[in-house]
Amino acid sequence: MLGPRPILNEEMKTQLTFIFLQVADVATTMTALQLGGDEKNPLLRHLMPIGSLQGLILSKVMVLAIAVAAVVTGRYFVLRWSNVLFAGVVVWNLTIITGLALGSHGG
Repeated sequence: MLGPRPILNEEMKTQLTFIFLQVADVATTMTALQLGGDEKNPLLRHLMPIGSLQGLILSKVMVLAIAVAAVVTGRYFVLRWSNVLFAGVVVWNLTIITGLALGSHGG
């Protein structure tokens, strides 16, 4: 006998994780910048002259376009690897935020 079907399948979990990590990246990046940190990503650094939040949003539109293409073509491995990458970025951002909040001169 089979148990109840899960509400979210693996693909949906991957997509939701991707969205959560993108929001977390924007939030932690903006927090780090507001605390005096600087952007290390060269692509995003080029977008910063239009404004920090605007540059971040534009970069997320680009990332989202790639994610949509991956989903449409069934290449969920792209999202899974992106999730690993962006989880690392969020952890890095949290490390920078902690250092800035504690007064170290990282960033």
